[in-house]
Amino acid sequence: MKIAKIRMFQTDCLRPCLSPFHRLRLRAIVVVAIAIAVLPYARLLGQTDASRDLEGAKSQARGIALAFSAASSKMMPSVVTVLAKRKDVDETLDDLDLLNEDSASDFNIGSGVIISENGLCVTNNHVIQGAKSIRVRLADGRAFMGADVRTDPSSDLAVFKIVSEEPLPAATQGDSDGLNIGDWVLAIGSPFALDQTVSVGIISSKGRTMRRMLEGQLLQTDATINPGNSGGALLDINGDLVGINTLISTTSGQFQGVGFAIPMRRVQWITKELTENGKVRRARLGLVTNKIPQDLARELKITVRSGVYVSRVSADMPAEKCGIQIGDIIMAIGDQKVQTPDDFRTMIEQLPADRSYPIQILRDGATMTLEIQPVVQKE
Repeated sequence: MKIAKIRMFQTDCLRPCLSPFHRLRLRAIVVVAIAIAVLPYARLLGQTDASRDLEGAKSQARGIALAFSAASSKMMPSVVTVLAKRKDVDETLDDLDLLNEDSASDFNIGSGVIISENGLCVTNNHVIQGAKSIRVRLADGRAFMGADVRTDPSSDLAVFKIVSEEPLPAATQGDSDGLNIGDWVLAIGSPFALDQTVSVGIISSKGRTMRRMLEGQLLQTDATINPGNSGGALLDINGDLVGINTLISTTSGQFQGVGFAIPMRRVQWITKELTENGKVRRARLGLVTNKIPQDLARELKITVRSGVYVSRVSADMPAEKCGIQIGDIIMAIGDQKVQTPDDFRTMIEQLPADRSYPIQILRDGATMTLEIQPVVQKE
């Protein structure tokens, strides 16, 4: 308001003695003067906004870092370095402190996770396969022997007991089914025998299969996994165990951004089978399934992920006995919906074989429900 009054006073009082050109010039000078006066305040305002944005970004980064630190601290006491002595090594190589460039070739070096206070530890089968003895080192430096080894080579999982008179720090087990693609995850293990190494990434995909190497669906992650991480923990942002790191896909022998972990739900089932039965009992129905063909899905007005297409039925097996036929589409079993052949295979093998289940199928455009009782797969 003050500026406006000054401008009016100047132009009005000088109008009689100034030509139109000079009045226009005077107005321009006043406008420039005002701009020069205001410019520092505009710059200061811009700097304030930028500083505020920077502080906000820093605060968010500190929050994420704090979450990573808290999750790591919660899991680290439960993650161990596993040294599995090969059968042909010197009997005197018993001390974990002897692990160096010369002695590393005498051991399979991997990781493990304590899942119960009584010392039950889970790792990968390929870490301890064929070992003469097993020793573990905890995050606090304590070393123990491993005993009562039980393995499931087809899933690449193994469990053993850590021999300790005191309770051991057990990992909190999380919900691998609840993970979403893009969720933060952390990997903890002993790559290249570097204890308690933490890396961060996301869930890149779910339901991956690598059947030439192991059975079952896997979590895919870009959290760094290297030799020695095998058997270590994959944990969520809460610090809960959601998977056991097991392998990488690589053309160089080292990590290239594609790692895989066995989901915790599958780990729980396999460890329960191994501890209670000494082996994993897998259910079978006696059929082979494939994806629903595109042309059939269009004809039936369904999606290719509405179920699985039955391509073969074995004689005198549960599928044949209950009436399933080639060409049927299996849409659900029990209360579980079926989307892909890999989903279906995982569902079936984990079913207890001591009772029957409703199985929903689509045949010639009509939905029907049959009763089927699986059998245990013969070894």
